[in-house]
Amino acid sequence: MASRAGGLIDRVRRWAGGFLPGADERRRQTADYAAAWVPDNEAALQATGPLWVALGDSTAQGIGTSSREHGYVLVVLRALREQRDPTWRVVNLSRTGSRVRDVINEQLPRLEELSADLVSCAAGANDLVPTPQRRLERDLRELAGRLPPGALLANLPQGLAPRRAIRINALIAELVAEHDLVLVDLWSQTGPPWEGKFSSDHFHPNDTGYTNWAAAFLEMLGLEPPSS
Repeated sequence: MASRAGGLIDRVRRWAGGFLPGADERRRQTADYAAAWVPDNEAALQATGPLWVALGDSTAQGIGTSSREHGYVLVVLRALREQRDPTWRVVNLSRTGSRVRDVINEQLPRLEELSADLVSCAAGANDLVPTPQRRLERDLRELAGRLPPGALLANLPQGLAPRRAIRINALIAELVAEHDLVLVDLWSQTGPPWEGKFSSDHFHPNDTGYTNWAAAFLEMLGLEPPSS
């Protein structure tokens, strides 16, 4: 009964979210960006060079930006190409709306089919409110255990259910150490002042907000912001 009630609450939240400011733009952008990543991924798979596989949710898709180029994935890719190797490529397996369980069920099997030189994952924001604490902790433990050693695992940014996010971030730090992963510290790179960092839906970062996300990934990779 509790599970059914939780599912109903989740559906109500999603329905209500469809009427929030920026909802129409978010839906359009979600479809457009997902479609645009398809040929990009296909081209990356056909090319040669070091391969980065990005896992996660709408933030890896770049939702909220004025164009995908301002999302953290493509910003970091430009830095990798400028400062490491011009043949770096990325396959972006993320999907808008994904929770940690979705990453496990849908994205990890596809990752396991690839030979990646770098793996990153930023997920969990969509779990903070609807997913019960024990289930989220269990899912994070499974996710961390299945990521390859050396993979980048991001913690949660500031601004979303802070008390719960702090507890989850403490667990993520433990899992990073336990499984020889690399922590991408989004929490330290995000936060107030909030003005000018969010898109029209008041949830996803905008171009400015994503510079903080990119900075967290660049720091862990020892890279500077790209020039272009």
